[in-house]
Amino acid sequence: MEEKFIIASADSTHLVMQLEKLFLENEIKCRIIPLPTEISANCGLAIKLFLEDKDKAMGILKKRKEGINVFYIEKKGFEKNIEKIL
Repeated sequence: MEEKFIIASADSTHLVMQLEKLFLENEIKCRIIPLPTEISANCGLAIKLFLEDKDKAMGILKKRKEGINVFYIEKKGFEKNIEKIL
């Protein structure tokens, strides 16, 4: 099974929660998840975003980029490819 999505991580739990609220207000589907271990710890939480909302979400994230990292994740079975995009 193949899965592709975007993850936004932040320096603090508070910032992750602010981003989630901002995404939901802009009708972007998202959910808070544990930060994958392959990505630096930061606060330990991240926001999972679906590719269909990538452009809209990236517009928001680029305006508030301080303290935020964004990754493109591609999963195939047990294999995971991670690419930093912001």
